[in-house]
Amino acid sequence: MDDKLFQELDENLREAVNVVKGTSAPDSVHVVLTPAEIRAIRDGVNMSQAVFARTFQLSVETIKGWEQGKRKPDTAAANYLRVIKADPDYVRRALVA
Repeated sequence: MDDKLFQELDENLREAVNVVKGTSAPDSVHVVLTPAEIRAIRDGVNMSQAVFARTFQLSVETIKGWEQGKRKPDTAAANYLRVIKADPDYVRRALVA
């Protein structure tokens, strides 16, 4: 797994906790994944929407909505997609463990 990705996710989560607690203001603004980026993640693992949804325990309607721009993934979902992009085999193994 990509250590840089986990470090970035850890820093983002720590920042979010401090913002929620009111002990700090956000240091930066993180761009949510675009529909094209979400589709590229799915295409990167060479899966249909249905197979991607089933494999990564997501709703196919959610995947369709994200890719069509009708819905936007929240921060947790966007980070989950980033982890899938970084190491899809790791995620598959983790989901069956």
